Amino acid sequence: MEAHVKTVREILHSGDQFLVPFFQRHYSWGKENWQRLRDDVIALTEETDETKHFLGALVCSLFHPVPGEVTPYQLIDGQQRLMTLTLALAALRDIAKQTGLNDLSDEIQEDYLIHRRRLGLQRFKVVPRLGDRQYYESVIAGAARCRPP
Repeated sequence: MEAHVKTVREILHSGDQFLVPFFQRHYSWGKENWQRLRDDVIALTEETDETKHFLGALVCSLFHPVPGEVTPYQLIDGQQRLMTLTLALAALRDIAKQTGLNDLSDEIQEDYLIHRRRLGLQRFKVVPRLGDRQYYESVIAGAARCRPP
């Protein structure tokens, strides 16, 4: 197995797509998980040096790549964290748009949440398993609001 260290920015800013396989559990992060992540983010903003936060490993496996299409990876471990981060980014995007920061809103949407020139499932950088997919996609597409528990 080959491991690579990447930031969340490098993962989401890539042309790759992360698929949550059917055998993974449904999205289950609750209020306690969201609060812990929020506290970690706040602590990072309060540091004066170049502090980094270890979010944990994402374990991915290349999944049937097709030339000319988005490169798909099965997300074997880390789906809860990656989905939560993208939902938080969608909430930030919505707040930016509401406060007139349209460039920031567009940047979050087009650089971190979707592949803007793709259609269907290939449009989304993260694709949850069935059962979570419809609501998640509506939040990422901007049709529904992200409301943490």
